[in-house]
Amino acid sequence: MTERYTEANFGLTALTAQFHQGWGWNGTTVEDLVRGVADSYDGAGARSLLDDVLRLLESPLADSAITGVWNAASGGEYRIDRLGIDGRDWMRRMAEICVQRIRRDDPAFAVSIPTPASDELAEAVLDELRLIGPALAAAAASKDPQVSGLVPALELIVTTAGPDLGFRLLLRILAKYWVPIDRPQYDRMLALGEALDYGEDLVNDVHFLADMDAE
Repeated sequence: MTERYTEANFGLTALTAQFHQGWGWNGTTVEDLVRGVADSYDGAGARSLLDDVLRLLESPLADSAITGVWNAASGGEYRIDRLGIDGRDWMRRMAEICVQRIRRDDPAFAVSIPTPASDELAEAVLDELRLIGPALAAAAASKDPQVSGLVPALELIVTTAGPDLGFRLLLRILAKYWVPIDRPQYDRMLALGEALDYGEDLVNDVHFLADMDAE
């Protein structure tokens, strides 16, 4: 699993959380956001972000699927497809920024393929993804019709890049698309977060979705 160093979000999903309406109003560039996450926690953020993007780069996902997952996780606030940017090329650019930050402290750092992710919790994550999948697909079709095949892409991330990254991306996309979840599923997600060694705040980011269902 990706290295833990915070109770909050981390890695690629910490970056996607930076994209909100008006994120660039003060002249902030997308590279500024990537560097900010990479520089967080005295540079520990660079290692977790690099691990996530390398796992996607090494995965069997099609470039278009990586693009779709990125667009969904960032809430459509940085649509790389509309900028003519390929999903894998965007991952590589983020990797370059991370490596630059790591080498500030460790000049001899060499990029290596991440160790295979444990699949111990993959089935549990897949169960939750498949349960919410129809609602997620419907929300994607309604809010961003150009994003397609999202649920199969997330399933492939869980099984090939690892349940950790797949689950964090699922949580982020559910929040971005405002997909309601019922309380039993939310409780199971809390338990999954604990099993994945997440800080309490990470899964709590979607507690409002369970409140929406209760209403």
